[in-house]
Amino acid sequence: MMVGILVLLIGFYQLLYAFRKSNALFVSSSVFSSGLSRHARSSVAIALAENKTDPELNDSLLPTSCIFGIRFSDGAIGNRMFLFASAYGLARLHACHLYVHPWIIFDLRSTFTVNLNQTPVKLVKNPAAFENRTDLFRRYSACTLFEDLFKIPLPENYTKYELLGFYQAFGYFDRFRTEVAQLFEFNSGTVGYITPFVEELIKLVWKYSINFRSNNSQVTHDILKTFLLHPPNNLPRVTWIGVHIRRGDFLSFFKIDTSPSYLIWAMNHYRQKYTNCRFLIASDDKTFVKQHLGHFNDVVITPPNFFHGHDLAALALCEHSILTGGTYSWWAAWFAGGNVIHDLNYPVPFQKCVKEHYFPPWFMFPHNSSSKRNE
Repeated sequence: MMVGILVLLIGFYQLLYAFRKSNALFVSSSVFSSGLSRHARSSVAIALAENKTDPELNDSLLPTSCIFGIRFSDGAIGNRMFLFASAYGLARLHACHLYVHPWIIFDLRSTFTVNLNQTPVKLVKNPAAFENRTDLFRRYSACTLFEDLFKIPLPENYTKYELLGFYQAFGYFDRFRTEVAQLFEFNSGTVGYITPFVEELIKLVWKYSINFRSNNSQVTHDILKTFLLHPPNNLPRVTWIGVHIRRGDFLSFFKIDTSPSYLIWAMNHYRQKYTNCRFLIASDDKTFVKQHLGHFNDVVITPPNFFHGHDLAALALCEHSILTGGTYSWWAAWFAGGNVIHDLNYPVPFQKCVKEHYFPPWFMFPHNSSSKRNE
């Protein structure tokens, strides 16, 4: 009799545990950032539901004696990339676990692969393992590089650490640059979307027709970039310079009005330094671009139907960069590599960013005046 009751109890608890695991896969809409559109929130919810058998989301609680985590991310994709990369870099440095709220991962995966299974960092896959903790050390950073986070061994009170704010200091992840680049590999959807544009670009510049998808092979971002930077022998070499012009909320929030004189100066700088330049320009204000730069015959503007991930992938195809300000610009240059010319107007004084923390040493500021700030 007692044995039978014991068997029934064990069976009941097994069913209860299984039910608990399956429910953890679905996240209510209230957890999503208000910055996401209704369509984006729906897409994330659908993705979570479709991935209910994904081992990365369906794992049990992991041991978390050391963990770095992020739950919140303000702003757009550039801010999220910084926060994610910094959390990854710290977890990697100290051989800790990493927790990233599911909505952040799925938002990044709308543009990138973010395949953490290919890295040494263990992802905490059950939100309760991080979000239910009462021993978290939470610290805010806009762009401060906290030196005490690099101490080895890590101070005990930092072993359960939540990153709040932005953590826009490249030193947190620079030593793992190759791994971060692998995580931020543009996914097939993003590459597939920009491929017809690249084919038209090639036809426009070289009068050469190519269909990258003709043999049904997977087109990668590297394939597109290799063709643009190293075209076949019978085609002249072109120096591609990506230009990102941020306006929008920067006009009101940061009081920055991009100066056309700075942009033209930077373009002339490259024209004098390199031969056969082409400028690929992306902006949240294409009317401004057409008005001030559209008359140059070496300028190409990205299509109006490009989303932020598509513009970023297009700018990453280039060899060098011209930037106005913002983390989106920063990442465009990081992907492109090569020389970078940046305006003097960003970061703004109230952000209190140390220049050496935010800008890598290959960023240049040769222009002797800044874009106008609307005080």
